[in-house]
Amino acid sequence: MRLRSLVCMLGLVGLAQLGFGGDKARAELLLNFSQTSGSNTITGLKTSDTGFSITGTDVAISITQIDPATALATPISAYLNLTMNSTAAAGTVGGVVDYQNFSGTFTLTSGPGGSGINYLSTTALTVSAVGQSGAYNFVLGNLPGGVAFSSDVFATMPAPQNLSLQLGNVLPGYGLTGNSLSNFSASITGTASAGAVPEPASIVAALIGLTILAPMGRRRLTQQG
Repeated sequence: MRLRSLVCMLGLVGLAQLGFGGDKARAELLLNFSQTSGSNTITGLKTSDTGFSITGTDVAISITQIDPATALATPISAYLNLTMNSTAAAGTVGGVVDYQNFSGTFTLTSGPGGSGINYLSTTALTVSAVGQSGAYNFVLGNLPGGVAFSSDVFATMPAPQNLSLQLGNVLPGYGLTGNSLSNFSASITGTASAGAVPEPASIVAALIGLTILAPMGRRRLTQQG
């Protein structure tokens, strides 16, 4: 019962901070991208009891949307390099939502190995992996104040800067092994933005809360029916 109350509070706080029903300044989209390969390009590997790495090397991607202020035409072919290492043990909320925090680097460049035009790279990056246990997708989203970008093509990137990486086709599925995530392979798409947006912590709170609140609501409606 105490866990249910905590989750309800977490969901409601997340929704409140997201500003549902209120006015919120919109973020400025920097770019959207997706991998071009039909195969999984991202690897997750358990390295110790709490250690876990997420990597992608010279992943061919297409920038499908970019801030018009850059005067660049899409699609743009580029290369993604991603290296993330866990900074703490993984955890779970109610056995439903699994999470683990990471720090590392992210680059989108015109050449392999981080060479050529720097479309968008990070000079600092801390993220949280959050997803439903057993699902085939999850999100890597930066923690509040956890990302700083550099770029050769964007003249301005106002704070707060935000990066959301969506991992799909997660095989054999998202979950935990001991105190870290479980080994996986995945595909990747992503969005980078700058400006006033809800903090990722609020989004994570809402995700965790709603993941459990929704089934609870359905059971209550069934009982009333």
